[in-house]
Amino acid sequence: MAIPTAASGADANQGVTTAEATSKGRTRSSHRAVERLKDRAAVHATPRLIALRDGLLVALAFSSGIYEAICYLSFGKVFTAFQTGNIVLLGVVADGTRPPAGPDPVSVVVSLVAFAAGAALAVRILKAFDGDEEVDDENVFQVWPRRVSIALGVTLVMQLAFLTVWLVAAPAEMVSHILLTLGAFGAGVQMNAIRSLHVPGVSTTAATATYISWVSGIATWSLTAPAARRLTGTLVGMAVGALVGTWLIGHAHAYAPILPAVVIALVIAVASLALNQETGQPSSLAQLG
Repeated sequence: MAIPTAASGADANQGVTTAEATSKGRTRSSHRAVERLKDRAAVHATPRLIALRDGLLVALAFSSGIYEAICYLSFGKVFTAFQTGNIVLLGVVADGTRPPAGPDPVSVVVSLVAFAAGAALAVRILKAFDGDEEVDDENVFQVWPRRVSIALGVTLVMQLAFLTVWLVAAPAEMVSHILLTLGAFGAGVQMNAIRSLHVPGVSTTAATATYISWVSGIATWSLTAPAARRLTGTLVGMAVGALVGTWLIGHAHAYAPILPAVVIALVIAVASLALNQETGQPSSLAQLG
């Protein structure tokens, strides 16, 4: 059966076939899928603002690397942000593997649940500020909306609580579970907060998606210079953060969690001062810089 088109005029029998229409529909869907991969903020913001945002993302990846190293080394081979690893570990402990060969099963479950709770809370925070609404392509896509800083504020509170417990509580299994809960909860909030920016291929809490985007872009020669810097910076930042976190555990154990909390606080402050979070336009500080 033929499907009439606007070009067919009165003769409906000259329309395209169902198969052709389906094919075109799939093509349009494919194009829309590709469009969703674009950095929509870059269409409306200056290169300076995009570079600043990307620098903040690298800083967050650096902070996550520090925290992940601290928790993995301190709490018995358990992740706070890299939940793919924890799901794998869940299978390991299901086979009966226990410390020191494997992780504590309770710790794995604690991290998984706390991360999910943090991600769920972030959704509610973002929804309260229209963070779950679709953004039309013709509208300005904000570089760093205020809701992202609000959500990251929750992550900062979790990290400060983590630091407090780390400093004052005596080492114990229950204390480790509390610290894991705080760390994983904060990571879950951060994950969804940054995800709401819709920056293609970037995650500041786990590197798998970023690594895939980086490799795919290199393989297809499709990376723009800003995207290449952003993806490379995020990967390197997380790795360097893990290196720094490992060094802190060995040389400044008591104060190891201070640096990632400071980084988060600086990210929030810079975003608030240098990015106009209501309009996506540079603030006076950014313009003066």
